[in-house]
Amino acid sequence: MINLIYKLFPTLNSLTKRQKLMFRLLLLSVSMILFGAYFKINGKPNTDLILGTAMILHVISIVGLMSKWAKYRTISEVSQ
Repeated sequence: MINLIYKLFPTLNSLTKRQKLMFRLLLLSVSMILFGAYFKINGKPNTDLILGTAMILHVISIVGLMSKWAKYRTISEVSQ
């Protein structure tokens, strides 16, 4: 699925490995929010843990995408 997203949006290919990792984490947190909201509506137990974890991952991924750390290229990217 992630390959399909990269094909649909070719500008994502210019991201560094760290930025791609943070982008994947962002997609994971969005899907967790959707599943958590669905389970919450259906009255399943422990959905607050899913939603809380999703919010924490969402914040981490956004901060990671905006940080200078993600913009630096890794050693394997530089050697290619």
